[in-house]
Amino acid sequence: MVILMPSLPPPVRIRQRERGFTLVEALAALGIFTIAVLIAAAFLQAHVTAARRLEVRAALVHATETSLEEIRGGLRPLATANLDQRGGFGLTPGADLLTTIKVDSGGVPDLYRVVVTSRSAAAGEPMEISIETMVWRP
Repeated sequence: MVILMPSLPPPVRIRQRERGFTLVEALAALGIFTIAVLIAAAFLQAHVTAARRLEVRAALVHATETSLEEIRGGLRPLATANLDQRGGFGLTPGADLLTTIKVDSGGVPDLYRVVVTSRSAAAGEPMEISIETMVWRP
């Protein structure tokens, strides 16, 4: 006697996941990367603006101190004046730099009150440095 066994269906293969990323995963990663780049660009722009302001401030201090030392050393006359120092003191060519020298009597003979003020602009914001001192000229 022969007993026939019913045949079994072929085994069902569970499909393994393909290697790689799905489109949604790639777009999510691209979106995160874009946001990171935009934030970095904003920080870079803020750094450049701050560096420019510091550069202009240093040029203003240098221009003010130089003008005052020229007065003290007798290289510049002890008189009220406006100096156009455009593009000087390390500023970019064409950058406005105006230095004003104001001289008043100090109340004591041969003693003068001198105020030296330098003005410029950085990133559209006006900047000003002023030094006031007394100068003796016999």
